[in-house]
Amino acid sequence: FHGTHVSGILAARGNNGLGVSGVSPQAKVIACKFIASNGSGTLADALTCLDYVLDLKTRSQNPVDVIATNNSWGGLPFTRALHEAIAAQQEAGILFVAAAGNSASNNDAVAFYPAGHFLPNVLAVASTDHLDALSSFSSFGRRTVHVAAPGSSILSTFLNDGYVPVSGTSMAAPHVTGLLGLLKAQDPARDWRALRNLALTGGTDLPVLSGSTVTGRRMRAAD
Repeated sequence: FHGTHVSGILAARGNNGLGVSGVSPQAKVIACKFIASNGSGTLADALTCLDYVLDLKTRSQNPVDVIATNNSWGGLPFTRALHEAIAAQQEAGILFVAAAGNSASNNDAVAFYPAGHFLPNVLAVASTDHLDALSSFSSFGRRTVHVAAPGSSILSTFLNDGYVPVSGTSMAAPHVTGLLGLLKAQDPARDWRALRNLALTGGTDLPVLSGSTVTGRRMRAAD
């Protein structure tokens, strides 16, 4: 259910009278499942997914213009292999959007991976609630979590044609990934640096987030 819910937040079709609309309702999603229904997964399989996406972007025949991967997962320790895989995505022009974690902890003090990988293409996302406050469960970090997005009780697609509200930084991350899709569609000439800068600087400044994220902003897609 997790991937289905996340994908709906990002790119559920809009204006069709069904359920919900995603942030970027005309985007196309490439799914790569490496976590089982019980929540278990391996680093090797995560690397395989990243390699798959990289190959789609860089292959000589029929390349796919992948602009970002949405990574609503975490909990692995730091590994050089994953760090290098994310760096390879950057070289190919792919942003890496990652959930900040749901332990209400300071990621500056104890890093949470993969959001904690210190690379220019990584955007770590915290969660806000309906009051524009940091969600009670959301991890944070003045130096390690870049921006916040709605993540409390988000209604989205579910199994068996359903729609349910779910909370988590997993729900916040695809809001930002969807915004990147809108920004790319608005101007296809924008590279990953321009997309990242616009996503981070174009958000709504919230004083309550000033000590919780790098930007002190909640993502905004109004314009």
